[in-house]
Amino acid sequence: MWRPSVLTPSGLEHIANHKYKAGKYTPLDNLLNPWWLRMSEALPIWFAPNLVTLLGFAPLLVTYVLVWFSSPDCSTPPSRALAAVTSVALWFYQTMDALDGKQARRTGSSSPLGQLFDHGCDCLATVSQHSAVYSVLCTGSSPWTFAGLSAVQTGFFMAQWQEYYTGVLRTSFGPVGVTETQYVVMAIALTGFLAGPEVVQAFSQGPSAFQLPWLSAPNEPFGVVFSQGWVVFVVFMVVICFVKTIGHIIEEKGVKGVAPAMKDLLPITVMNVLIPLWNPAMQLRAPRLLILLNGLIFFYLTAQMILFSMARMPFPAVQLLILPYAALVRRSWTLEPDVMYTLLLVYTLAIACWILLWLSAVIEELKARLGIYAFSLAKPSLRQEKKKKSN
Repeated sequence: MWRPSVLTPSGLEHIANHKYKAGKYTPLDNLLNPWWLRMSEALPIWFAPNLVTLLGFAPLLVTYVLVWFSSPDCSTPPSRALAAVTSVALWFYQTMDALDGKQARRTGSSSPLGQLFDHGCDCLATVSQHSAVYSVLCTGSSPWTFAGLSAVQTGFFMAQWQEYYTGVLRTSFGPVGVTETQYVVMAIALTGFLAGPEVVQAFSQGPSAFQLPWLSAPNEPFGVVFSQGWVVFVVFMVVICFVKTIGHIIEEKGVKGVAPAMKDLLPITVMNVLIPLWNPAMQLRAPRLLILLNGLIFFYLTAQMILFSMARMPFPAVQLLILPYAALVRRSWTLEPDVMYTLLLVYTLAIACWILLWLSAVIEELKARLGIYAFSLAKPSLRQEKKKKSN
């Protein structure tokens, strides 16, 4: 099967010598770390770290599909059972996400492929986490529903962009980080279980007791105001990340290093400009499909940033797949919603197929250079020798 060539020979060599540097732990990370260590020691020694990641991610995929079908318009709250399952799935993923790195160190199998797989799944998981939260907020096709996902995935991209230029992946700011955010998401899903769908819908779609200055309209629903607060929080974190990274670049390379770094932000900036420009009729017709498409494109951009950071290769600032997206945004104002839905579905499937093809190419290139398997701790040479002996 044809696959695109993604990595250069020098990029593969850089990846082979890459060492991951994590940022600081938060107090909650330190509190949970003994529990995570005990859990990792309970895993079978033959269990590959990427299997740990995949095992944790699978329930999120299931709950994402269930939430999609139970609330295709993003306005219907989940049943108690679905909210409970979603909350447990989120906790299970967060736990497995904390264990995969420990399992890799325990088995001596840490690799750049594991980093790509782990952080790639984290990026995709934000789509499911967004779905879980907004199923409780019941914001429907409000622009803030789409802004919520754009915010979290832009924040994720910016963290990888910062690692590209500093060599360190910072996952927290002071006492607040990824773990704390994940537990807030779990708490929101758990609220859907404890309160029940009727109470959730009445509260989320009822007028909020407070509004955000310059953002909230009078009697704005609570779910929308909560989403506005979330977007403001993430934008604040993104600005801090941007300022700190630019400061580091100037310190290391001088002012001349700023332009290439700014160029890398072009695709993510274009996406954030285009997303609010969709025809509201299209957002009302297919909110879930639009959210999925946005999530896939953000994932593809972020996966490239992760990979090219390890490979020390230039990040492609010109992303051709955004051109059809821009064309669809433009045509959403002139074509009938049903016609647009068909085009949107075809484009989403095309993007998904391209991402799978791209990922398979990257995985095969990394496996060949590193001499490893993606989901097994066995070495390819040992398996080949066993096959020869059996024959």
